[in-house]
Amino acid sequence: MFQQFIGDGANIFIAIVAVIVGFATALGYVDFLKVKKEQKKD
Repeated sequence: MFQQFIGDGANIFIAIVAVIVGFATALGYVDFLKVKKEQKKD
């Protein structure tokens, strides 16, 4: 039972990290598209 509790905590931690990494990646990609668009104008 105690090991299962630790496993659940690790799964939640991994899920939170995955969401944060995904969000950061999405922001980086949007920024990349903006820069690419601005470079096309010039």
